Amino acid sequence: MKALIIGNGSEIEKTFTNKMDFDYIVCADGGLEKAKKHGIMPNLIIGDFDSVNLSLLEEYRLKKVAIEKFPAEKDFTDMELAVKFVISKGYKNIVLAAATGTRLDHTMGNIMLLEKYYKEGIDITIVDNNNEIKIITDNSQLIIDFKENHYISIIPLTDTKGLTMEGFKYPLSKVDVQRGSTLCISNEISEKQGKITLNKGAALVFISKD
Repeated sequence: MKALIIGNGSEIEKTFTNKMDFDYIVCADGGLEKAKKHGIMPNLIIGDFDSVNLSLLEEYRLKKVAIEKFPAEKDFTDMELAVKFVISKGYKNIVLAAATGTRLDHTMGNIMLLEKYYKEGIDITIVDNNNEIKIITDNSQLIIDFKENHYISIIPLTDTKGLTMEGFKYPLSKVDVQRGSTLCISNEISEKQGKITLNKGAALVFISKD
């Protein structure tokens, strides 16, 4: 089962949302505006509602869409409230859309949710019009299909051991990469698929188009 959470970040292309196939959809506060624009019917709207048009919220209330309102002074962002909610519903595969944007604090906070929740066995991916962000951790492997004009970057969240990259323009074989290193920025897949293997640690994987 896969859940989609639409945030209030940068706009997402309609061609992207048309390809989505999810079992449960949540709008985090102003993400409702994007859902409305793209004709997406959410299962839930959640947040403190400081960034959504209240008349639009009422429109969905009349459509019997579930609404969870929180006070503005709270311990979690609207996006994390949505993540926690879908996890409580049993979803372990979650995609965050419109989770990046001009507010770098919110963007970074959303990216760090990948690290926070992978420890609980939750697989979160962030997507926007130019990027897909995943996490790779201890004894795991990630296979990425070749796409023209796409770049692959790996940013270690911890000191990592045994990083291997096969099928890449700049391959690696069981290399230890320290947290903060820029060694693995802007690589390219040179074959039909690129395979990334990590023995120990955690790292973000960015699939970006230029």
